[in-house]
Amino acid sequence: MDEYNEKDEFDRWHRALRLHRLDTRRVTAARIAGPGFLALLRLVLFAYTLTVWISAIVYDAQHGAMSGHFAYFTYLCYTGLVAYFASALVHTASACRGRATFTRMPRVLRLLHWLLFESVLVYAVVVSVLFWAVLYDAQAYAGGRHRWLNASVHAGNVAGIMVDAAAGGMALSGHWSHVLALEAVALAYVALAYMNRAANGWFVYGFLDYERLGWRVLGIIVGLLAALAVVYYALYALIRLLDRLPTISR
Repeated sequence: MDEYNEKDEFDRWHRALRLHRLDTRRVTAARIAGPGFLALLRLVLFAYTLTVWISAIVYDAQHGAMSGHFAYFTYLCYTGLVAYFASALVHTASACRGRATFTRMPRVLRLLHWLLFESVLVYAVVVSVLFWAVLYDAQAYAGGRHRWLNASVHAGNVAGIMVDAAAGGMALSGHWSHVLALEAVALAYVALAYMNRAANGWFVYGFLDYERLGWRVLGIIVGLLAALAVVYYALYALIRLLDRLPTISR
């Protein structure tokens, strides 16, 4: 019997799920004005999102709400956004100095960077649309600081990652496995939300309240997962369109 080879097994599944299809040049490529401009842009985006992330934690800590801060999908997604901008900034700045840090990473980490970009882009759109269409209550956001934080995590998140996607070269995979990965994370969050209900006695989001809505909650969850897939492929098509447009830099 042939000896089991972990590397060959990894490569086989990597090819089967088309996880090797990311052109590594996309990580530091710029559609506009070259890699130096992209590095500067990502520095600004990282600095702003990090400031918002810290300010939101400080605000909730000052108002006694820190225990439930990371129970919200919004703040988990925003944490991912900060992490993506940090990682993208490091790789872009290294490329400007002639160092290919991304291609030197293990393939698993390269795949995780790709999935991180896909998740922050897709989740930002889904979270923001859901918030403004269903959850927003103007009376709940008193004071300029609170309104700024709310606008930053529910609108600035979309603007920031869209600017990065338009100026940079990252793309979404057209393969179903990437959509499945994002939906698996979303389902894991639903489980986390119900764990929070069991541990702390409150629902993070009213539309997950099965005690009030009963079986309708299941339909809401399925609907949200379907919407996530629709948003994913709409953004995939948009980025493919951007790839076809003439650009200043490649």
